[in-house]
Order: sequence, then C-alpha cells, then structure tokens
Amino acid sequence: MLFCGISSSVYILNDMVDIEKDRRHPVKKFRPLASGDIKVSHALTILILLCPCVLVLSFLVNSIFGAIILIYFILNVSYSFKLKEFVIIDVLIISIGFVLRSLSGCLTTGDKIPVWFLLSVAFLTLFLGFNKRKKEILTLSGQTQNTRKILSEYSIGLINEMLPMLTSCTVVAYACFSIFEANSRYMIATLPIAVYGIFRYQYLLSKTDLGERPEMIVLRDRPIRFAVLLWVIVYISLQSNLFI
Repeated sequence: MLFCGISSSVYILNDMVDIEKDRRHPVKKFRPLASGDIKVSHALTILILLCPCVLVLSFLVNSIFGAIILIYFILNVSYSFKLKEFVIIDVLIISIGFVLRSLSGCLTTGDKIPVWFLLSVAFLTLFLGFNKRKKEILTLSGQTQNTRKILSEYSIGLINEMLPMLTSCTVVAYACFSIFEANSRYMIATLPIAVYGIFRYQYLLSKTDLGERPEMIVLRDRPIRFAVLLWVIVYISLQSNLFI
C-alpha cells in the first residue's frame, strides 16, 4: 500500500511536469491532468499531503524499506525533471523502479532476495519499455519534437535490435529463477507459459495499437488472460505441493 502511495505521488508529479506535452499527445491527452478532469491545484494538494505521509510511514515499518521508498522517490523525481531526457537511461530508470518494488516486497515478507527473479523483472520491464517507445514513435510519426523530444533519439531499427536480446535475457533469467531459486523444483513447468505470454505480447504489438498501454493488452486479450490465470493456478499448485 505504501509503494502504491509513493508511486501515485510520482505519477502526479510527472503528469504535472509534462502536462503541456501530454496535451499535444494523441493518447496522453486523455490523462486526468492533461484533459482537465482534475485541476492542477487539486493534484498538487494531494501530492503535498500524500508524499510526506508515505515516506514517514515507510521508515516506521522498516528502515531498509523506507530507504528503498526514498531511493525510488528521488530516482523518479530526477526522471521527471531531467533523466527522461537521456536516451536509454529513461527506460532504465523505469525498469529500476519496478525492481525496487519487487525488492521491497521480498524484504517486507522476510524472504531471501531472489536475484534471478529480480533480473527477470528488470529484463521484462526493459522489454516492455522499449516496446512502448517503439509504439510511441510509430504513433507520433514525425511529431516527437512536439511531445517527447527523447523519442527523436530512438529509431525503430535500434529498438528492433534490442528487443530480441531482451526477450532472450528475460526467458533465461526466468528459467534460472525457476530452477535455482523457486520454492518448488517443478517451477520450471511454468516456463512454457511465460514464454508464450512474451511471444503473444510481441505478436499483439504488431497487430494492435495498444503498445503504449501494456496493461490494456493484458486486460483485452483473452489468450494472455488465460496464460496469466494458468500460471497462477500452476504456481499455487506447486507451492501447495499438489503435484508432489
């Protein structure tokens, strides 16, 4: 819940900083601040109230957890004001944010930190991030200077060279997690499901216009929803030792 709070603070701040650019974006113009559904003054009030409360409560829960929350916040504030202007670093910052979220979950539950799982998260979010950049370039088609200047630093060819490597790294990292770090030795059984999900997602990117909103692909595509449900069922079954 605390990470949701600090993430909300970051999203509010980022949307406030980018409000004018978002208004010129064909997709982001529908965001609450850019569209005018929520006033900037109201968003600023929420930010001022929410952010300090989350930071204080995080350190009360656990000093290490609080430090992760603080690092996440500082990193994303830096992203909102400057780091998103640097090619590749912009996507790396987003990926690090998701790794910090996963790391905080491991620390709060007291579990051993699964290095291969964190690498899986890192590579998967890089895969999603660069796919999003690719779709933004195709959507804006020459208007990148008016919305996100950093997009002009990317090219479809460059991203297409990165994606196969990231796909391979994601699959290998997840395979290593399922073999060496998972609680069940049969966790490798979930690997084909994960691979199918990645390939299905890549296929859908070439067929739909949902690349800028990865969550919508998961919500709208029935095969991916089925794959996620199947993964959850197999995972719970393995953790419950139903197959042993």
